[in-house]
Formats: sequence, structure tokens, C-alpha cells
Amino acid sequence: MKSRSGNAYLNTLISGLDVIIGLLVIGVVITVSMNVFGRFIFNYSFAWAAEISRLFFIWMVLLGAGIASLTNEHVAVTLFKDKAPPALRKIFALLTATIIYAVCISIFVGFDGILSGYVSSTPFLAIPKTVLYSAMVVMAVLTLIGNTIFLYNVFKRGAA
Repeated sequence: MKSRSGNAYLNTLISGLDVIIGLLVIGVVITVSMNVFGRFIFNYSFAWAAEISRLFFIWMVLLGAGIASLTNEHVAVTLFKDKAPPALRKIFALLTATIIYAVCISIFVGFDGILSGYVSSTPFLAIPKTVLYSAMVVMAVLTLIGNTIFLYNVFKRGAA
């Protein structure tokens, strides 16, 4: 298997997240298929399947976003950055990293607000909504790690 990063610990983390995302994809496919089958064959919709597939899907997407940040494979428009001189590229990189840090901090502050005064659960399975909202925090942590690695590469190695 080709290494996605130069760090063995980071590669292990990414591989583990890949497995988790794969399991979540399987879970989404199974629960959505059950619901489709139930609707067309039994004329009955499983509300719990819709609820759990939504939970799996949200976690799958946000973990995928975290992996994209860790591997620097996220979507970016680089037209102007590629044509800019190296000094301006570093400024763009610093500006980008600053915005990403600000967004991650706002996610942490928002999650803290949710935990301090909002307690709710899903209607059918009674899963605490904090399980759902924790996906944002996990994504933010992964993004912070990826952003820090990106800044290190920009300023230590000169790769913008």
C-alpha cells in the first residue's frame, strides 16, 4: 500500500479512519436498502433505519472531510495561487490556515454551547444528539492536525 503521508502514526490513523468510513458506507447501504425494500414490498417504512442511516451518513462525510484535511486532498481552487510568486503563496497559505483555524475554533465553541444547555435525542432510537454533533468535533480535530501539518510543510519545507 502506498503511503499517504510521511508519518507512520498518521498513516495508521488514516488507515483506521478508512476502515471506519468503509463500515459506515456499508451501514448506510444496508439501512437505506432495508427501508427501500420495506416500502416497496411491505408498504412500510422503518423510521429507525432512516434515523440510523442519517447518523452513519453524517459521520461518514465528516470523517471523510477530516481525512481530506489530513492528506491535503481537499477541494481547492488553485488558479491564482499557482500563478503567484512564492512569497505571495506563503501569504495565501497563512491566510487559508488562519481561516481554517477560526472555523475549527468556532466548531469547538459551538459544541461547548450545545453540551452546556441542549440535551436532546433522536425520536425513535433515543440516540443522544451529542453523538451526532460529535462528528463535527472529530472532523475539526482532524482538520486542525491536517492544517498544522500543512503549515509546517509551508514554513519549514517551503512547499506552499
